[in-house]
Amino acid sequence: MEKVSPNPSDIEAKMHQPRVLQMLDSGEHYADLGVANLQLKDCDCEQLGNPEARCNEIYEYELPADAIERANLGFDLDELPSFIGVKGGAARQVLEALVHSDRQLPPPRDVDLVILEEVIASGDYDPDEIRAVASDLSMRFSPRDAMNGYGAEPVQSTAEFMRQHDFTINQVLIHKDGDTWRLLASTQAVLDTAEHVIRPTIFEHDPDNSYRIGNKLALKAVRLLSDMQVQGIDNASIKSVQLPDDTYGDPKDDYFMQTLQLDKALEVSDELAERYVENLRSYRMLPYGCEDMSAAELYYELVNRTNFVPSDGNASGVFLAERENRLELSGTAQFDDAVERLLQQVPERFSRDYYDSKT
Repeated sequence: MEKVSPNPSDIEAKMHQPRVLQMLDSGEHYADLGVANLQLKDCDCEQLGNPEARCNEIYEYELPADAIERANLGFDLDELPSFIGVKGGAARQVLEALVHSDRQLPPPRDVDLVILEEVIASGDYDPDEIRAVASDLSMRFSPRDAMNGYGAEPVQSTAEFMRQHDFTINQVLIHKDGDTWRLLASTQAVLDTAEHVIRPTIFEHDPDNSYRIGNKLALKAVRLLSDMQVQGIDNASIKSVQLPDDTYGDPKDDYFMQTLQLDKALEVSDELAERYVENLRSYRMLPYGCEDMSAAELYYELVNRTNFVPSDGNASGVFLAERENRLELSGTAQFDDAVERLLQQVPERFSRDYYDSKT
């Protein structure tokens, strides 16, 4: 494996985080993503357009025990067999622990696993055992996804795996090499994690080649931004795409994706859901006719419009609480939602007169 020692001062003039630069300098070159044939030193996160077109390399980093502990994964990585890796939010959290040693990180919402086909090909494994182990681990770490058919994802090629990701901060993968856990990450994943930037990958959003992110990723970007802000990261930002204009589709008219992303926010906390709805309002991306709703009102409205099944836990509790609130206000009668929202803003003695007159 080629050892590359880029000059950290060449990465970005505005990058004043010695720990990040030290980390970048310690990485071992693993592969190229194939976007352009330029070196790490050519990266510039402040250029116009998508800088990932030039920051296209994958580097590998050894994970020290203290970084794994700070990542607060909620389980011991050594519980996983060598042919299972970790992607998604848990892997992002480990990268965050590497570049921001002073942050207190909450446990990830769930843990997304992968089956490392390259490891399996180099060993003597029973295919039936691999499937059984992967299924059991998926049900343990991501039960909702597993029940919906989204278990551990097979990964044939690391470079191809990185190309399939939606945002640069998700271009991360944890795997085991002997007795050592290692992190694979694109250069742009490291830089954007350091700067708390949510940026679609060039494989998902490249207006120069006439393709753009759609409703799902536009809404997800706002949720990821909200999550960072709730964690106290005030300088978090979305870059390389202008929302909502620089997308295809209309997120205000995509009620299922609106429900799905709000459900994911509510799974974490009411605070995240409220911040997410406020950010949607700021970006002018709230569903049509729902511009003045709170997070709970919006969730109840969307679930009823789409027949969506709320997640267990907080999301389900918010839905039931809002339903009880409406039933308590309206008694046995059902009225127009807009009228009910208005009546919730006036003193109870006046709203009760209205409901009494309708029953």
